[in-house]
Amino acid sequence: MHAVPNHAELEQAFEKSFEKEPTSYSWGLFAYDDAPGAIGGGSGNFSWFDSKDELVGFLTKFPLLAHSSDSTDTELFVRAKHCLAQITAENFDQKVVDDLNKINSGVEQIQWLGQFDDLLSGESEFAKGMRKFFSGTSEKLAKSRIPEFAEFLRNWGH
Repeated sequence: MHAVPNHAELEQAFEKSFEKEPTSYSWGLFAYDDAPGAIGGGSGNFSWFDSKDELVGFLTKFPLLAHSSDSTDTELFVRAKHCLAQITAENFDQKVVDDLNKINSGVEQIQWLGQFDDLLSGESEFAKGMRKFFSGTSEKLAKSRIPEFAEFLRNWGH
C-alpha cells in the first residue's frame, strides 16, 4: 500500500523546490497541470534540486506532483508510484518520463528534465524557447545574464 502524501507536506516540498537557486550543476524539471484551462490546467513551474538523486527522490515521493494529495487520484497515484518503484538516478531517463507522462495524462506532465546548464546552452527546443522568451534570442546566454535568467526561471508560473 502506498500512502498518498498529505497536502501540507507536498506544498512544503514544492515551495522548497521552487525557491531553490538554480546553479550550473542543479537538476530541475518543468511540469505543468495537464487539466483543461477552465479548471486551472496549463500552468507550470520549475523545480530545482541539488542532484539527480534528490530529483528522483522527490518524484518517487510525489509521483503525481501537485495532485499527489488529491484523494480522488489514489489509483493513479499507485500506478505512478509503481512506475517509479525501480527508478534510480542512473536509470532515470526520457523513457521513464514518457511512461510517467502517459500514466499522468490529464493530470500532470513533465515537459523538461535536465540540468540548469542545459537551459543555458542546450539545443533542445525547450531550452532554446526559454532563452528566446527571456532574451529575444535562442543563442547561448552571456555569463553576465545567468543570474538574471536563473531568477526569471524561479519566478516562472508564480
